[in-house]
Amino acid sequence: MKPEIAFVTGASHGIGRAIALEFARAGFALAVNCRQSADELDQLAAELKETFHVPCLPLAGDVGEEGFVDWAFSQAEQTLGPVSILVNNAGISHVGLLSDMSLQEWNRIIKTNLTSLFCCCRRAIPQMVRAQSGKILNISSVWGSCGASCEVAYSASKGGVNSFTKALAKELAPSGISVNAIAC
Repeated sequence: MKPEIAFVTGASHGIGRAIALEFARAGFALAVNCRQSADELDQLAAELKETFHVPCLPLAGDVGEEGFVDWAFSQAEQTLGPVSILVNNAGISHVGLLSDMSLQEWNRIIKTNLTSLFCCCRRAIPQMVRAQSGKILNISSVWGSCGASCEVAYSASKGGVNSFTKALAKELAPSGISVNAIAC
């Protein structure tokens, strides 16, 4: 019996790495992603394969870019099989006054923290709908509910993650797909 496939973004360190380790421990095959820490991602993939004897595919690139997401999911499907669990963990923050923030910095946070959910979910959903099952887990933050001084863009993006999650959960529930968020 083939293992279920989990796709975890932002997996090279921190929360994403811990999530990938737990999925591997439970016997899932994994596609793991990060934007710029490719060496750390490769080390994680090797560790998961060696320690837990599960297939693991490292996919370095920007999940806020539609073309990369299409390529990454195609690679995961061809190598491992259909993705049944998507964990949207990729995220960055910016600490500083909003008045000192550039539009480029704002857009980078929104792209990484929110546009990536759109790209990854849109790519994962058709297969999940065909299977009438699947799980999407979005990693949010307490700042998405109450806001943080000097982290306006991050707070706004995580508030978007919360609303995105609630709306998509209602949209996909009839198809047997659960969509949830964890506010770390």
